[in-house]
Amino acid sequence: MHTSHVRHLLHLHGKKVAFTLAAFLCVTYFLSPTAQAQEKKRKSLYSVHLSDYDDRPLHYGFFLAGHYAQLKRNYSQSFVDGRDTVFAVNPRGAPGYGIGFIVSYAFDPQFDIALLPSFAYYERTVDYRFSSGRSNPQTIESGFVEFPVLLRYKSIRRGNVRSYMLAGLKPGFEIGSNKKDKGTLGLRTNNVDLSVDYGFGFDLFYEYFKLSPEIRFSHGVTNMLVRDDNVYSNSLRRLSSHTVSLYLYF
Repeated sequence: MHTSHVRHLLHLHGKKVAFTLAAFLCVTYFLSPTAQAQEKKRKSLYSVHLSDYDDRPLHYGFFLAGHYAQLKRNYSQSFVDGRDTVFAVNPRGAPGYGIGFIVSYAFDPQFDIALLPSFAYYERTVDYRFSSGRSNPQTIESGFVEFPVLLRYKSIRRGNVRSYMLAGLKPGFEIGSNKKDKGTLGLRTNNVDLSVDYGFGFDLFYEYFKLSPEIRFSHGVTNMLVRDDNVYSNSLRRLSSHTVSLYLYF
C-alpha cells in the first residue's frame, strides 16, 4: 500500500512538473525578442498600411520605367507597285528607359487624373533590304520630354492592394537625336509625337510607402516620317511609334 501511494504521488507531481516546465518554456518563448519579432511580422500581414492615404486628394511621387519601342510602317504606293529598289522594310524594336515625376488629383474615391512630366530615351531601327541583296539598317536614337495626362479608374481597396485601369494622351517633344549626323541622306523622324496610352496597374501599400507597378501600351497617332527625297523615305507613306512599358511608381 505504501509503495503504491508513493508511486501515485510521484505520478501526480510528475504531471505538475511537466506542466510547469511547459508553461515556463512557453512564457520564455513569447517574451523573447525573436518571438516578439515573429508575432509582429505575423500581425503586419493583416494590418492596413497607410489607412489615411486616400483622405488626401493630391499626391506626389516619382517613377522609373523600362520600355520596348519600335516604329510601325505603312508602305508607299511606289513600293507597292514595285517601282522602288527597296525589297523589304522591317522595323526592329529595342529597349529604352524613362524617369519622371507624377502628380495625381483624386476628384472621386475611384477616379483620379495624373500628370507625369518625364524624360524617355528611345532607340528605333528600320532594316532596309534591297533588290540587289544588300541590306542597310537605319537607327534613330532620340530623347523625348513627355507630358502624359492619364485618367485612372481605381478598384475598391482590399487590405493593402487595389488595382486600376488607365487611359490618356501622351505628347512628346524631342530634345536630342542622331538625325543631324545623317542630313537628308538617311531616314529621319519628326521631333514631335502624340500617342494614345492605356494600361493597368496595382497599388501595393506598405508600412511606410506605396509601390505601384504598371503595364502601359502606347500607340502613336501622328506621322513621324520626314519626307526626304531619298530611297529610305520614298518607300514609306507613314511611320508611327509603338511602345510597351513597365512603370514603377514610388
